[in-house]
Amino acid sequence: MPEVEIKNLTKKYKSQKGEKITAINDVNLKIEDKHYNTLLGPSGCGKTTLLRIIAGLIKPTCGKILFDGEDVTDVLPEERNIGFVFQDFAVFPHLDVWHNVSYGPTVKGWPKEKIKKTTQENLKLVGLANRPKALPKELSGGMQQRLGLARALATQSKLLLLDEPLSALDAKIGAYLRYELRKIVKKNHLTAIHVTHNQEEAMTISDNIILMRGGEIVQTGSPEELYQRPNSVFAANFLGKCNFFKCDKISSHKASYHGKIIKTEKEIKDKKIILGIRPEKIHLESNIDEGMITGKIELINFLGHLYEYRINVNGATVKAYKRYKEEKVRRKFKLGDKISFWFHPEDVLIFKEPNDFKKELRLD
Repeated sequence: MPEVEIKNLTKKYKSQKGEKITAINDVNLKIEDKHYNTLLGPSGCGKTTLLRIIAGLIKPTCGKILFDGEDVTDVLPEERNIGFVFQDFAVFPHLDVWHNVSYGPTVKGWPKEKIKKTTQENLKLVGLANRPKALPKELSGGMQQRLGLARALATQSKLLLLDEPLSALDAKIGAYLRYELRKIVKKNHLTAIHVTHNQEEAMTISDNIILMRGGEIVQTGSPEELYQRPNSVFAANFLGKCNFFKCDKISSHKASYHGKIIKTEKEIKDKKIILGIRPEKIHLESNIDEGMITGKIELINFLGHLYEYRINVNGATVKAYKRYKEEKVRRKFKLGDKISFWFHPEDVLIFKEPNDFKKELRLD
């Protein structure tokens, strides 16, 4: 418990000039019980506003929030039985680490031994077990964020809301806590809603990703669904890397790119289309083949587990990835080489050409 349902939700603000600003625009969403959900999108897209409305910290202009079918739109935050991890820490400055974490269980009237055990477990989880007597002002920003996380987890509320909880942490601790967070949510049968603008974080932690832009939901689904079957140029570009080719339809399964034929597995319905290819789906050939798309390697980046090739094609840059082990054996491609490349029809993503292609590519 609980399942969260959002119905026709809108939130509008007035700017200092008196203009109306729509932060959330007629959002409808159902968040399943016991799932780890991520609100993903660029800064200013409405993620945190939506999360705070669910928490009861912001009142919507119109629409409803339901927990297990019960309307909680006007219910006070403290009566919603939620745990909330704020982006700006929001820990009690006058309480030490131990009493910050034990505060929620104490207020709920838990037995002393349970409070002690829960507090110890959560301090150990976030790496603060050796600082129980420290005040928040004596902790770094990252430590304060971990303290806020431990405090929210200690309440054992069935709905856990997290507003960029890993943003202040260094990369290694953040990566570690992703998996620990998910493990805790699953172990305790919680429903989690986690705000982030970090695509990798969303991909590794989520059962379900809710991609937002401009106060609206662009697409929802599992990480695999959004990555493999994005419904727009924006979705394909925001979640992972993607190359785009402006093409003209030739037939139901063929398109033309600067005179080169690209075959697709899915049916092409529109005359003007954008074809998307993930960098890892591009196959490079050292021999120039006039039937393939050709270009010149203008940059090679070593990324540890793979090489990234940037290829100049008709003035545009195409990215291709090759695994390190494969490249170590072959070592075919060098800076300045002219090459050809191809991809399987089943790996081609098809989008109707948007009215403003450059706007679709913007990550804001």
